[in-house]
Amino acid sequence: MFNFLSKLTKRAFYQGAKKTGANRDFWNANSPFEDTAVNERDTLRARARWLSANNPIMGNIDNSYVTNVVGKGIKLQANTGDTDLDDKIDKRFKAWSKRCDLTEELNFFDIQKMIFSNRMIDGEIFIYKKITKDGLKLQLLEADAIDDSEGENNGITRNANGKPIYYHFLDKDNNKIKIKAKHIINYFKKERPTQFRGVSEYKRAIIDIKNFSSFQSSTVQNARANAEIAYTIETERENGSFNAMQDNGEEIHDINGLMVYYLKAGEKINKHGNDMGKGFDEFITNSVRMIASARSISYELAFKDYSKVNFASSRASIIQDNKKFDDEQSHLSSYFLDNVFQSWLEVEVLRNGLISPVEYFNNKDDYINPKWSFPRRIWVDPKKEIDAIEKEIKLNLTTETDVASQMGLDYEDILAKKQKELELKKKYGIKTDEEIDLNLVLAKSANQNGEKNETEN
Repeated sequence: MFNFLSKLTKRAFYQGAKKTGANRDFWNANSPFEDTAVNERDTLRARARWLSANNPIMGNIDNSYVTNVVGKGIKLQANTGDTDLDDKIDKRFKAWSKRCDLTEELNFFDIQKMIFSNRMIDGEIFIYKKITKDGLKLQLLEADAIDDSEGENNGITRNANGKPIYYHFLDKDNNKIKIKAKHIINYFKKERPTQFRGVSEYKRAIIDIKNFSSFQSSTVQNARANAEIAYTIETERENGSFNAMQDNGEEIHDINGLMVYYLKAGEKINKHGNDMGKGFDEFITNSVRMIASARSISYELAFKDYSKVNFASSRASIIQDNKKFDDEQSHLSSYFLDNVFQSWLEVEVLRNGLISPVEYFNNKDDYINPKWSFPRRIWVDPKKEIDAIEKEIKLNLTTETDVASQMGLDYEDILAKKQKELELKKKYGIKTDEEIDLNLVLAKSANQNGEKNETEN
């Protein structure tokens, strides 16, 4: 026995590299990402889908992500430097957003939510940018659609530098489809240089979620079993007969609506696990914390429970969550929104002459630098936040345009609406706050001058 343990135990300078019996379950795989993931990607995806559909905590975390990152939809703000052209692009893109889906079932905001949610659960999703006679259309293809048997990298043909050249898919009738890479967006989060496809972002939480669900189910079943067994009657008679009868001569089968069990001589009912519920709350809290940590979100947001934290702690949690949401929005912009906008704009330039093709292709960088308006964030303490923003603007640390963008608004739209409101007030003889303040100043000055003249006289 001791010889066996000594073989398992090997000295190491780094404690984390020590090989012992307790560490034998480590998976020591120094190999390219795809060599490790290829055999487990489908299993992770299937389990993640099941958990997303059946676990309320997981569903709540996913909804929190989608609500804070996408909200009611991320809107385009063209940024070419030409105000009139920006307005024209914004209007056309808005119209296209309503009919961009190849199946004509989703709008652009629905697609944003769906690809973001699918990326988290499945690990990846494919977007086919298909050029039709009606312009650019988007078709969503789930990870299951890719043909793993084709290409050198699980359905992807790459060149010597690793750049995708073709994507291989199977349609609903299992016919093989080969699409040029420039028409496909493989939307996933890359973690290592040798990673070519996505892996479910549930991967760190799957076991904890399953344990959470199993413990919860077992605790509920135990409580139900204990609740159902209320009374037992023991008798020394071997046949189990009992002479306690009701007035009508029938045996007693229930007391106060609860079932009565008759035991034979020497038989007893023993209850097991009566104390399982004692640590239930603590287990739930710790499990949710682990699940939230695995999904890079705060416990408070994951469980919608702010009862155990004070204002400062809740604000700190919200700030950290917002940083995560900022990162997700940046990723969504860089790898999906910007890509789609550029493809749409090029199609519109060639189809409708939105911009002169020669001008556009010679100065492309001037036209494909869009800004995106994200959902508005709710402040914990609006007064303190506004005071802080005012100071940042005065110190030139930010601009009113950037602040409006962070709130999911277009600064130019705000000014345009403000101007329209001023014109309406003027039309109906309603004085603005500035005019009221000025009148008060003038009236006060007139009174002071009047008092001064009376004193001199």
